[in-house]
Amino acid sequence: MKYLYYIAAIIVAFSVLAAFWSIDTKVKISEPLIVVNDRIITESEYKKLLPSKPYYMTEAQYIESIIEKQLLIQEAVRQNINKEESFRKSVENYYEQSLIKILLDRNQKAITVNVTKQELERYQSFSQSRAYISKLLYKTMEEALAGENPTLHKIESDFMDIPGDLKFIVFNLKKGQSSAPFVFTEGVIVYRLEDIKQMNADKSIEIDLKKISLFIQDKKKELLMEGWSKNLRKNAKIRRY
Repeated sequence: MKYLYYIAAIIVAFSVLAAFWSIDTKVKISEPLIVVNDRIITESEYKKLLPSKPYYMTEAQYIESIIEKQLLIQEAVRQNINKEESFRKSVENYYEQSLIKILLDRNQKAITVNVTKQELERYQSFSQSRAYISKLLYKTMEEALAGENPTLHKIESDFMDIPGDLKFIVFNLKKGQSSAPFVFTEGVIVYRLEDIKQMNADKSIEIDLKKISLFIQDKKKELLMEGWSKNLRKNAKIRRY
């Protein structure tokens, strides 16, 4: 009777195995496409790399560039460059820069700003004007906020000839109004718009409103990004020893 149990158990085991193999258990394994010494690049891996192919390269040229890259990597590893301190620091630096760039790009894309009709009309009016500006240079932020001991420089220029950053500052000032203090390598600077005068009709110029709209948008985004950055610092716990 015991042997009958053994025989029955063997039959059941073979039945289970037969049922198992009758099920489609095939796993799709990607075939090797490129082999460079011990480095195997499969078809699926290559398909993931393909979107990075430069537009000017044929697929054959791109494959050759991959092979060249792998040869160089393998030679660098053979020479133990990957174990050197300078390599570790360069990787760390690249990682940090990439991380910051992605953060800034993502944050900037999330910012939406509008340019009003009034702003475009104001810019158009300024474009046909001559600006009279006072540049007040202070040694410290404290002096700038108190308006003490400035070094004065006068600027007189057609509005359209003013550099971009200053142009946006002046554009947002009313006659007699001063800007917020700006920290530069030369010190702390405050700009004051003393006057803005319309030029003669023969000096009027045509402006591209679409281009001006993009200029104003970009500068507004820069201000918002600066505010965001200052807010990060404000909310952080920073110690200097």
